[in-house]
Amino acid sequence: MVKPPHIPPPTLFPVSALILAGGRSTRMGKDKALLTHPEEHETTFVAHLVRQLSTLCREVILVARDAEQATEYTTHVSVRIVTDIAPDQGPLMGIYSGLLAIQQPHALVIAVDMPFIQSELITFLLSQPLDEALIIPIVNDNPQVLFAVYPRAVLPIMEASLQTGQRGPRSLLSVVPVRYIKEEQLRQVDPQLRSFVNVNTPEAYKHEL
Repeated sequence: MVKPPHIPPPTLFPVSALILAGGRSTRMGKDKALLTHPEEHETTFVAHLVRQLSTLCREVILVARDAEQATEYTTHVSVRIVTDIAPDQGPLMGIYSGLLAIQQPHALVIAVDMPFIQSELITFLLSQPLDEALIIPIVNDNPQVLFAVYPRAVLPIMEASLQTGQRGPRSLLSVVPVRYIKEEQLRQVDPQLRSFVNVNTPEAYKHEL
C-alpha cells in the first residue's frame, strides 16, 4: 500500500487571536455571534471565525460579556472563553480582558461581526514586525481598531485608560506606539476590503445574504 505524501502542518503565527463578542447587539436585535454566516449556511459568525483563526494563530480565545453569555457560547464552539473583567464597559474592556488571558505576547483582535475577514489579510498583518506597537489598518482614513494587532505590553496603559472612563480602543492611539497599515497596502491583499465589512444591523445582514 502506497503511503500518501507527508504534508507538514501549516506554521501557526506566535500570536493569540481574540474574538470580541461581548456587545449587546442592540442594533441587530439578536446576538450577532450566533447569526448564520452568509456564505456558510451551516455555521455561525463565531464558529466561522474560530475555525479560520485556529489555522493561523497558536491560540484562539472568545471574549464574552459575562458568564451567562459564555455558557451559551459553549454549545456552539469548542474554544477557550473568558469574560469581561467588568461587563458593558465597551470594547476597550473586552480587549483588556482578553489580553490578560493570552499566552502569547501579541493578540490579533477581531470583532465577531466581521464575517468576511480574508485569511490572506490576517497573514499579511501577522507578518509585520511584532514589537510593542499596535498594528492598525487604515480604511477610509479611519483606524480599524477592531481588526488589529495588540501587544500585551500595552496592558498597563490600557488599564490606566479604563480607569479614566475610556471605553473605546481609539483612546490608545495617542498614548502608545502605533504602526499604521495604509489602505493601498491592504487592497493589494484584499482588493475589495471585504475583511472590514461590519454586519451589525438587520439591513446590513440582509444585504449580505
